[in-house]
Amino acid sequence: MERYARFAGSWYPAGKDELMPIAECPMRDGESRFAVLPHSGLMFSSTHIREYFSSLSDAITRILIISPSHYYYLEPDMIVSARFTSSATPIGNIETMPMNVGTVSEDALQREHGVEMFLPFIAAKKGMKVSYLLLSSLSSEKSGMMIADKILSLIDEHTGVIASSDFTHYGPSYDFMPYGKDAYGRIMAEDDRTADLLANGEAEEAWREGKERTICGIAPAAVVSAMAKRIGLEGKRGLGSSSADTTGDRENFVSYRTVLWR
Repeated sequence: MERYARFAGSWYPAGKDELMPIAECPMRDGESRFAVLPHSGLMFSSTHIREYFSSLSDAITRILIISPSHYYYLEPDMIVSARFTSSATPIGNIETMPMNVGTVSEDALQREHGVEMFLPFIAAKKGMKVSYLLLSSLSSEKSGMMIADKILSLIDEHTGVIASSDFTHYGPSYDFMPYGKDAYGRIMAEDDRTADLLANGEAEEAWREGKERTICGIAPAAVVSAMAKRIGLEGKRGLGSSSADTTGDRENFVSYRTVLWR
């Protein structure tokens, strides 16, 4: 069963020759294992995604992507998996390992851009496998820790994990304007703080902050932060940017952060 590249040609280039220079990452400091990365179209997110894949540990042979669900409502703590054995990209197909956990829905995973944005980068690694799960929200801090332990029991030391998460969505277009129109600097500072909390393993506090600030994917991010802390990985905040860097619009913008663990 194959997942097709639904967003090729819209959220990122559909041609291999155009996409490969974006997705192929030269290795620099190869120790990273877990990450929080944005899932917007590659015109906004590719620099962050490249930061992770350029520093990926040589020991990693599979990537697990944990994304919120943008197109299907999921109850708090609900995990969705799929039975895909292959994932198509313009660069080539990726062997896909189904996760034996939660509710199965191929349609939900097929529709999800929060999974697909990372697939070209995995395909460019040649021979790397992928798995993916959906998790939209948590009912409590305790449930997040339980989910973290459950997922850790399903992966090994050769698995890298990506929490798919755009940070604060601000402005009238997102119906979120608690600080008025001139809030850009304040939002960027608050998102830096949340990213630092995640990097430092303070997953519960990061989750409490993030769910109040339209951070899409704060549940996966908190779970991955807890997973990293459980196994003793060291975290750091990486790149910070926003859609305004591309569009110039600081009234309606989305903030992006990289968090890396090694």
